[in-house]
Amino acid sequence: MKRIYLITVSLLIFFGRVDAQEISDLKMSVNRGSVEMETEDEKFSFGIGGRAYLDAATYFDDESDLGNGSEVRDVRFSMKATLWAKWNAKINISFADESVALKDVFLQYNINKNSLFRVGNFFEPFGVEQTESSKTIKFMHLSSTIEAFRPNRNLGMSYAVWDNKYFWEMGLFGSDTENTSEGDEGYGLTSRLTFAPIQREEKLLHFGLSGTYRTANANGFDEEGNENSKTIRYRSRAATHIERRRFIDTQNIDEADHQVKFGFEMIAATGPLSLQGEYISAKVSRESDMEDYNANGYYAQMGYLLKGGNYQYKSNTARLSKPAPGSLELLLRYNHTDLNDSSSAIMGGEQKDITLGCTWYMNHNILIKLNFTNVDLDKYALNGEENFNMIQSRLQFSF
Repeated sequence: MKRIYLITVSLLIFFGRVDAQEISDLKMSVNRGSVEMETEDEKFSFGIGGRAYLDAATYFDDESDLGNGSEVRDVRFSMKATLWAKWNAKINISFADESVALKDVFLQYNINKNSLFRVGNFFEPFGVEQTESSKTIKFMHLSSTIEAFRPNRNLGMSYAVWDNKYFWEMGLFGSDTENTSEGDEGYGLTSRLTFAPIQREEKLLHFGLSGTYRTANANGFDEEGNENSKTIRYRSRAATHIERRRFIDTQNIDEADHQVKFGFEMIAATGPLSLQGEYISAKVSRESDMEDYNANGYYAQMGYLLKGGNYQYKSNTARLSKPAPGSLELLLRYNHTDLNDSSSAIMGGEQKDITLGCTWYMNHNILIKLNFTNVDLDKYALNGEENFNMIQSRLQFSF
């Protein structure tokens, strides 16, 4: 907590010391609820904001006796700055689960209006949903496939370039900010390439490929000073967070050397109707005579705007924009995640789930979500073969 406090204070001091002349010309405004300060020449700006998610869930037909309840899913505090017009900086702090964690912490140089270089802690460029902010994801919880296989945020650097039809980003990354294992941490090379051949006012077609190569992190040393076996793990919750158990889980895949993951993505939209899907395959290469481990998963989802006009596309992120304030969106998603691999004798379980959702974007700052999900698990899941349902709701507000 002290470390987070010192970082926050240091950032405020740093961005405040533009110089006396610039500070005297500072303008203050409120943009969609966020406080922003900017110099008259627009070379320097500073903004603060935050958001909170209030969730509730009830489960039924559950043999595992899942725990109904409510929670403050997350509270975020963020700071953004523009320096000398070309540089951007961001710090995003999470207070979820009664702990403090650094999310986005990066410095970005805008080479021109269609390219940038970024260094810090941020999402690796892999797929659509993995790189989506938690405040704009369609459903209350990530699809099980994405949660199981995503690279998430890690310390590194990346270069991105785009125009109205293509997007490409590549980065080199180390481990996350919570890695405390003794020994050499792993590294990863990750890239995402997309192409949108159809992009008109009411029609969109987008395809993309992602790939990542990552070596396994060190796992400490034994009492004799020998390196412990390196491990890699894939696991996922059952489309909910209030019930914390991961029902599909490979446990630690030992003797791991590196992993390779490939992803394919598709987005299509016509007017108020949108389609989106991703397929991911993962392979863990193991040392000695151990059999390699293979797994895969996919999801497909559909959205329909009862109110709010048509879906829009953001070229600089290669994904759909958040619906306009006042929109009412109906959603449907099917997910299938398979962590079973009999050839390596690792049976992590198989999960199939289908979710119906509705989101009301009341205004720029407030939205309400309601999700119904049916989850089907095979005999290798945490508590064996099981089928259960859940209803979840979220009140989300930001400033």
